[in-house]
Amino acid sequence: MHGCLEELRDLLGKLGYETADNLSVTPPKGRKAVFVGDLVDRGPDTPGVLRLVMGMVAAGTALCVPGNHDIKLMRALQGRKVTVSHGLEQSLEQLAAEPLEFRREVASFIEGLISHYVLDGGRVVVAHAGMKAVYQGRASGRVREFALYGETTGETDEFGLPVRWDWAAEYRGEARVVYGHTPVPVAEWLNRTIDIDTGCVFGGA
Repeated sequence: MHGCLEELRDLLGKLGYETADNLSVTPPKGRKAVFVGDLVDRGPDTPGVLRLVMGMVAAGTALCVPGNHDIKLMRALQGRKVTVSHGLEQSLEQLAAEPLEFRREVASFIEGLISHYVLDGGRVVVAHAGMKAVYQGRASGRVREFALYGETTGETDEFGLPVRWDWAAEYRGEARVVYGHTPVPVAEWLNRTIDIDTGCVFGGA
């Protein structure tokens, strides 16, 4: 959601969820939201997005996996050395206006998130950057790294960014994998995988 609170509220509304002024959310009967990470950075209301999602997770009406931006924010809030870039500066500025206790709750919330979920009896997997079949349901540093960042080729593109290996093009697993991380113009299925990051914070859907 990258700090886009109003768009998140609109999306939840389209899905039948009711959001109150205090950002508490009432889901449709029998439904649970699943967030794929990158709640923070770039957008205008990172604290609002965090309040809404943290509240839903605490109420048992949502699940959430961490994104790479969330992990970097957590490290910054814990006083660890990070490079302040790619929207982190907006998050830190917005959170500076919040009580210290809330900032601590945010760091604790992110730290407690698991790398990926295997849902519906193994038929659905949710991870921020994707999840190869061999890693599904496993817990290790390598699995967590893949869930957060995907896999890179070791090369960089013309903008100096790492070239990502297109794991979805080679995916042959049975589970359907829902992920984000890489903005795409439209969400499309590829080999039972779907990237649902349509770049809202960049002006996309």
